[in-house]
Amino acid sequence: MADIHQSTTGDGITVAVLDGRVNSAVADLTGADVQPHEPSYCAAETGGQPYPATSTDADAQHATSIATMLVGTDAGLSGQPGIPGIAPGVTLRTYAVYVEGQPCETPAGQEDLADDAVRDALGDGADIILVPGTQQMSADVVAEAQRAGAIVVGSAGNDGTIVTGFPATLNGVVATGTITSDMTLDEGSVYGPRLGVVAPGAHIRALSPTWDSYGTTTGSSNAAAYTAGALALLWSLHPDATDGQILQALVRTTDGEVKDAWQHDPNWGYGIVNTRVLLTVDPTTFPDENPFVSDEPDLLPTVEQILGTSDDAGAGAEGEPADSATEEPAVAPEQDDPASGSALPLILGAAALLVGAIGAVAFALLQRRRRTSHEIDQHEAPPTYARGNHG
Repeated sequence: MADIHQSTTGDGITVAVLDGRVNSAVADLTGADVQPHEPSYCAAETGGQPYPATSTDADAQHATSIATMLVGTDAGLSGQPGIPGIAPGVTLRTYAVYVEGQPCETPAGQEDLADDAVRDALGDGADIILVPGTQQMSADVVAEAQRAGAIVVGSAGNDGTIVTGFPATLNGVVATGTITSDMTLDEGSVYGPRLGVVAPGAHIRALSPTWDSYGTTTGSSNAAAYTAGALALLWSLHPDATDGQILQALVRTTDGEVKDAWQHDPNWGYGIVNTRVLLTVDPTTFPDENPFVSDEPDLLPTVEQILGTSDDAGAGAEGEPADSATEEPAVAPEQDDPASGSALPLILGAAALLVGAIGAVAFALLQRRRRTSHEIDQHEAPPTYARGNHG
């Protein structure tokens, strides 16, 4: 990545992260362009005042881990190696759509679900919307994001088959599974016809929830962050490319080779994200077609919703699957305990993270206007980690 950053760091691209609260004051984010949206989208009671979107408490560990993986400056603590970001030049906007350990009711002046956060991200110029977990949101708002020219990336879960979870099970969304540093599937990487790609996500260096040491985290949240960062690097090199062309480049360069055709595997999706090879292609030479969009009749949003040709396009939550409105608000996916020297697992979330995307290949979308706009050495034994049952 250090060599790659000689040519691109993601400059000019805005990535929106819909997750928990973030600690933007940590050393490894000093100097990075991190802009939390204030306030959060959660309140202690319905109609109440929202929580702040930043926190220095342990509840900010997951979102901060995702932020440092994307834009970390490698500052380090007390002479220790820090966290180098995948795309340190991007503008990172964070949207706190849950607060770990606290009730998350709809604040005054906001709508239910995470739709407000998605729309605010679009209004703030997001090119890539990253959801490193399961959140309640409508299919319509995801279609809205795609019509606006944004790429939506979601983690596909950490245990079992992909059966539910937003946004990654929604049509056109890039869902990510997890590989290890030796290019094998992590034991918790999910499988199924809706899996999109797999990317590095096992034993990623992260700050502890006390912010004074490092450990590692494992999960598809990391894989989603890696994928979003890789896409940002390419888009920064080719700012005139459309979202469809950027995603075409992604599926055409998996597994370390440039290809004209690609096949889906239930365990690997369309293959392993390879940033080095991804950056060798010119996406503007590819069709403006999101290869993760399928015309399967049971998928939501429908192709018509994504293209804006259906009667219910933009109808709010009415386009979501019928059972989504009854699900409890989800929290962060589970990760390794980043606490230094601790053998106790830190479970960073307890809600379902079974998400996925991608079935058929290359369904042609209408031409859409582009919106303007390894391992890290450990100096201590990595802490143990635990996964819950997502499913």
